[in-house]
Amino acid sequence: MKTLILTAILAFSSSSFAWISQGPTHKEYTFKYKLAGDILEIRKPAASYEDAFEQAAQQCFKYFKGHGQVSEDRGLDIIDVCANPRS
Repeated sequence: MKTLILTAILAFSSSSFAWISQGPTHKEYTFKYKLAGDILEIRKPAASYEDAFEQAAQQCFKYFKGHGQVSEDRGLDIIDVCANPRS
């Protein structure tokens, strides 16, 4: 009888300790950039702010750089804007 009760207790308690795996939760982050009157807003869903920030900064740089080369001053301005988004 003790064995039956002990088995029942262990069976019910072990199910309450079961690990429930959930996938990574993604949150949408919004970044706003402004350069010379041009405003860019990027929304990035990501698991963390750092991941979203990195992706948005790369997209920002490509957007403001455009095609071809830019001057050193313009490039530094673009880097500064993309590294410091507005909230």
